[in-house]
Amino acid sequence: MASIAVCMLILAVMAARRRSTAGPAAALVAVICVGLAYDSTAVAIGRLLGFGPTLEAVNAPRYWSHAVLTPLLVVAGAALAARLGVTALRRQAVRIAGGVLVAALIALGVAADIVGLRLEPREYADTLRYGNAAAAGPPIPAIVTMLVLVVIGILVWRTARFPWLLLGALAMFAAAGAGAAHFWLGNVGELLLQLAVVATVLRAARPAPDTTAPHPAHEPLPQH
Repeated sequence: MASIAVCMLILAVMAARRRSTAGPAAALVAVICVGLAYDSTAVAIGRLLGFGPTLEAVNAPRYWSHAVLTPLLVVAGAALAARLGVTALRRQAVRIAGGVLVAALIALGVAADIVGLRLEPREYADTLRYGNAAAAGPPIPAIVTMLVLVVIGILVWRTARFPWLLLGALAMFAAAGAGAAHFWLGNVGELLLQLAVVATVLRAARPAPDTTAPHPAHEPLPQH
């Protein structure tokens, strides 16, 4: 878990350094990476702190960050896709619909993981953490977010011939399913997804190829 946290912070730095060339989405990706780094760090230090008020206080922000930051991956993914040539995502109607969707997903996450948060101690291998005892059913906001990222990833693949965002979203799906039995696999899936997202940031930061045809050289006038 500590290694995942360190990798997330490295990705955050890489994304933040591209904010001037890849646009505001790069800064948003950096913030999301920092939030996910905190999540893994809170689990990594659980054994050192032990169950009690301190570990509860450390664990609560994990759920706040997931509720608010996870749906924002849709915003970052759509902005990066638009920079890579997916023109449909630049339309005002699509942006408004996307904004409404993201707001709804955040509201659902806040209701489940902040308003309804009820922490209970959980132990796995040598880790101690607090889980949300009030959680019931699948995490709808996270599932919808991944589905939207899969769609965006397909559009990026078709337009820019860049498959990594799609592959990262699919890897997150697979890891989330396995994470039901071994929770840390979900964190590995998040790392794979953020690797793909940051790779997309790096791709979007590249200057567009110059497609302007060169002017033909003027042939010398014949000498008489």
